[in-house]
Amino acid sequence: MKLCELASALGKQFVGNPETEITCCSSPQSAKSGSLIFVENSKYAADAQKSGASAAIVPPDVEIDFPAIKSERPSVTFAQAVSILHPQKKTSGGRDSRAFVDPSAKVGEGTDIGPFSTVGANSRIGKNVLIHSNAAIGENVTVGDDCVIYPNVTIYDGSILGARTVIHAGCAIGADGFKFMPDKSGRQIKFQHIGIVRIGDDVEIGANSCVDRAVLDETIIGNGVKLDNLVQVGHNCEIGDNTVVAGCTGIAGSVKIGKNVIIGGQVGFKDHVTIADGVVIAAKSGVIGDLGTRGIYCGMPAVPLGEWRKQSAAISRGPETLKRVARLEKGPRAD
Repeated sequence: MKLCELASALGKQFVGNPETEITCCSSPQSAKSGSLIFVENSKYAADAQKSGASAAIVPPDVEIDFPAIKSERPSVTFAQAVSILHPQKKTSGGRDSRAFVDPSAKVGEGTDIGPFSTVGANSRIGKNVLIHSNAAIGENVTVGDDCVIYPNVTIYDGSILGARTVIHAGCAIGADGFKFMPDKSGRQIKFQHIGIVRIGDDVEIGANSCVDRAVLDETIIGNGVKLDNLVQVGHNCEIGDNTVVAGCTGIAGSVKIGKNVIIGGQVGFKDHVTIADGVVIAAKSGVIGDLGTRGIYCGMPAVPLGEWRKQSAAISRGPETLKRVARLEKGPRAD
């Protein structure tokens, strides 16, 4: 693709030879002739010019000595360029002979179904969906157009997936949540889950993550939500639009998370807490109460960033403080 064509597809201005051929996206370290790289700020401009790339995406105020596309947010534009220059596999409407689709299920035009995958009774699969091998889609499931279901995904009965959603390998969508109640003898009695999981449009769920069905109503994953690998979402949770959750986070049942929340890795949530829109939670934090105000929270239990810094400073002075207290308790030295 020529530089001018790529810039037009990205809706950006360019400088340099419009006929420059761009064949791939690369890091500066692996760039070669035909490569496109990106420069986030002027600090890296000199390294970019030595990279061997044919073109770069740069901020408007950065000048380099080879063809460039100008962008206020180079990393975002570069991500869009990756999608253009390295498109995902297109569907062809093929159905492997080793797949099983219940006769009552409806499968949209252009959808691929890989070997040993199954689609249960009365399920509805949209157009141009890519279902890889060994995926198990239960009964009464709805999958929107242009979704991608990777190998070994299990989607339980009644689950609903919006358009353009991606479910990576090994995920379980709609399994029962963890709700047991002891009887008089202490034996744990299972609370049967009869709700569903509802996933919005443009969601991506990382490998080996689990989203549990609701006990009675719906577990809801909003539009544009991104879950990393190994994320646990408990029953009856609600996650607002465009929230991102990093790997190994565990969200207990009935947690309500707002829109545009950023959650670091290995965060743990107590059940029934509510998180306001725009909150940022640092990695390894423990959320045991509501976070009702937009801001950055850290620690166990999670507290506002300023308070966490004070706590950390106090802890770092702990050994010296203990020594001082011990000296004071002994009283003045007798000479």
